[in-house]
Amino acid sequence: MKTNSPQASDAGRQRRGSSEDVRIAILDAAAKEFALHGYDGASTRAIAERAGVFQAQLGYHVGDKDALWKMTIDRLFGRLRSHLETGISLSPDAAPSDPVELFSGIIRRHVEYTARHPELHRIMLIEAAQSTKRTKYLLNEHVRPIIAVLQLLWADVLATGRGGDRTAEDVFMLMIALAPLPFAQSALMKPLLGAQYCDPIRHAHTIEKWILG
Repeated sequence: MKTNSPQASDAGRQRRGSSEDVRIAILDAAAKEFALHGYDGASTRAIAERAGVFQAQLGYHVGDKDALWKMTIDRLFGRLRSHLETGISLSPDAAPSDPVELFSGIIRRHVEYTARHPELHRIMLIEAAQSTKRTKYLLNEHVRPIIAVLQLLWADVLATGRGGDRTAEDVFMLMIALAPLPFAQSALMKPLLGAQYCDPIRHAHTIEKWILG
């Protein structure tokens, strides 16, 4: 007689593939769980089930829950930075880019990324509502460095006469609050405003106008 024991169920969930494949599946699942339930509400069991792995594999591949949260955040921000840097030449021999066009590209890519990965914004909203060691980690490891780069890029935009009287801090708030809004809150925005307002291309164009004038 065949039985469905917990062990059999776990075995059925075992993900096959390289160690890196398993780690990526875990981090993808963790991003969704942390975005839905926050750190406290997300369980490692639910993350393992979503990833299709044994719960014990989480400890082997990523460590404890705190380490998993940090790795998830680092991966989301790392992918964001890589996406924002697309098209930005780091070669000293490259011709200088137009600051306004460069910034426009950053806005477009930021909107594109948040449309595909709204989990980052949702996690940040949850963590920003309280002051914890995770809030400090976000601030010091990721947000402050982003603002520092943004200040330099925005100074170049202002030097062209564009951008009005907005400061880099104004721009940061517009980008972090408004750019992800239709995607992080799509369940509200789509029925309220219509799907066209949740289109990444249209939304990126709107953000460009608000920021660059």
